[in-house]
Amino acid sequence: MERKESGFLREHGRNLGMLFTLSCALGALAIFSPKYVTFDNLVVVALQMAFIGIACLGATYLIISGNIDLSIGSIFALTAVVAAMLAKSMPPLVAMLLAVLLGGLLGLVNGWLVWRVKLSPIIITLGTMAVLRGIVLLLTGGYSIRSVPKEFSVFAQTRLVGIPMPVIVLILLALSLHFLFTRTTIGRHVFAIGGNREACHAVGIPVRRLVLGAFLSNGLIVGLAGVLTAGRFGSASPAFGVSLELDVITAVILGGVAFNGGRGNILGVLLAVTLLGVISSGIVSLGINPHCADIIKGVALIIAVVLDQLSQEARERFQKNLAKSDR
Repeated sequence: MERKESGFLREHGRNLGMLFTLSCALGALAIFSPKYVTFDNLVVVALQMAFIGIACLGATYLIISGNIDLSIGSIFALTAVVAAMLAKSMPPLVAMLLAVLLGGLLGLVNGWLVWRVKLSPIIITLGTMAVLRGIVLLLTGGYSIRSVPKEFSVFAQTRLVGIPMPVIVLILLALSLHFLFTRTTIGRHVFAIGGNREACHAVGIPVRRLVLGAFLSNGLIVGLAGVLTAGRFGSASPAFGVSLELDVITAVILGGVAFNGGRGNILGVLLAVTLLGVISSGIVSLGINPHCADIIKGVALIIAVVLDQLSQEARERFQKNLAKSDR
């Protein structure tokens, strides 16, 4: 019984801590800025968080597999720009689909480069981040893509029972990935690859295919987030996705996903996205300098990495003690 309780706390302790912190933050905002906790405002906050949240889901899949992609902000911007540009000359739905597929292709290219060159994904994707951002600036000349047909924005601006479509997309994707990670062989293999790639090779798990699939999925999901963002605003800016990497990685690591892979859960990531979003928007609501939000995100990332390291050390001690007690 004691082992089960300690296992539960190790798995969900951080989630409970974030839930408590989120409750405190909302309670403080309810006192100092009562208008913040109205239904309409919370829906707006949820909409703002949805696009980053969707991108976080793709990054969660990728980081659990033991990889990372620093070019997600550039993929986000490029897919948004391409979707808006194509929508001027073809049916908007086709333009959106092609842009999402472009995101998947770019993710797959990143995966192939990481696998083929055998360098750290940080180095590879840092390079593709600069290349893709340069392509965005060349395509746009540094100006936003405007005069996009109204049909382009229909899906992203639709609401079901008062809930914006991007929020619904986030929820559906989160449920799908949770099912993938907890109920399928592919999900278990992805965790295994992040935990010990060499052992997975030894037992015959298709590591190459799954790693490329993780990069592909990340690209598709980030592309979807970019397209939805362009649809929401009815335009696409070359500034889309700037510093998105920091926001996404901060939320994913704070949400309990191990930076080296092999551990993590979707609920924790969603809680982290929500907490950071409430803090950022709450700072603005309280009239505090919005640049403080960047400081908080940076501090949160450092704390998350430290917690991840401490958690890893505690897990290793627990396993050693468990092995001794079983002798």
